[in-house]
Amino acid sequence: MNTLNELKAALAKIEEQISALSSEKNRIEAEIEGLERQQAKEALDKILGELKALNIDPNEIAKALGFSASTVQQKKTRAARGTATPKVAGVPKYRSSVDASLTWTGKGRKPGWIQTFLDNGGKLEDWLIKD
Repeated sequence: MNTLNELKAALAKIEEQISALSSEKNRIEAEIEGLERQQAKEALDKILGELKALNIDPNEIAKALGFSASTVQQKKTRAARGTATPKVAGVPKYRSSVDASLTWTGKGRKPGWIQTFLDNGGKLEDWLIKD
């Protein structure tokens, strides 16, 4: 039984070491990343200083490298309210013979008065406007 306990203790010790090494690895990686960022910033500052000293426009360098040195892209803006063209009502295609004020374009859902007429055996062609 001693060997089992010894193996468990050794495993726990190894897991502790792995945890410590993992945290050390994360700390070192973060430090490397910070130093790389600092080094890149210093190099960029040095280049910009030399450009200013030589009176060279950064846009010229971007153009020479084939890059577009345009300003920040502007967001697309929406049209102001009320500038859209108003929707035009459709031209009526059917008119009731009972009430001339009832019309239907033939598009969309059938109105109740048309549906009632069709349910009672009427034909849609009977109310077709023949102009």
